[in-house]
Amino acid sequence: MNALVISSVEQTIHSDEWDPYEILGIRRRSTPEQIRSAYRRRAKKLHSDAGGDARAFLLLKEAHDFLMDPVAKSLWDRRQFRATEQECKAARGLLDDICRAVISCLANGDGMPPEHANIPDLMRQVVCSNLNDFATSRTSNQNRLRRLRVMKGKTRRKGKGDNMVARVIENQIAEAEATLGRLKKQIRVGDIMLAELESYECEGLPEPPWSGGQASYSTFPSFTSRTVFY
Repeated sequence: MNALVISSVEQTIHSDEWDPYEILGIRRRSTPEQIRSAYRRRAKKLHSDAGGDARAFLLLKEAHDFLMDPVAKSLWDRRQFRATEQECKAARGLLDDICRAVISCLANGDGMPPEHANIPDLMRQVVCSNLNDFATSRTSNQNRLRRLRVMKGKTRRKGKGDNMVARVIENQIAEAEATLGRLKKQIRVGDIMLAELESYECEGLPEPPWSGGQASYSTFPSFTSRTVFY
């Protein structure tokens, strides 16, 4: 395969214009069967044996492989972004930490009776709690940054020398921008964690003894107050 073609494909799949559903010619949230069918239909025309275009075929295969990955597909369907390998590795490591914390709490009796515990759902609660905290912090820092930018440039020093006010404002703007950058990364990793948890389910749980036959996690010590990823 021509190295230039491979390089061009790599650039395309990581660009803002790349859309796996559009490449396959199918509707968003299509089923795995519909994805496979669309791929086979188009691959016959684009394969080199049929005189097809090598670049288009590689893009088609990438779109198919991407959407057949349940975690990648879930992220794209919900958030329209493609996670990097580094982000996925970070998400898996943090999920390990949460899993250990939740299981340890249940094993130590610091939570609901273990026979009624839906571990993936408890982990999901932890992640969602963290994401809510991050979203609140993001809004607060966005407002702070907006106010700092309003103040920027309003104060001038009459003579030569250090403009203390401008310097402090610039420093605080830089700090707020850096915080927003970190929060963006944290939220992306949190979204990946939720997508990973979608591949788990808990079966065979006995009916809970509390009201309405539905589990009420608020009845027990909450895991959601434990912020375990940063």
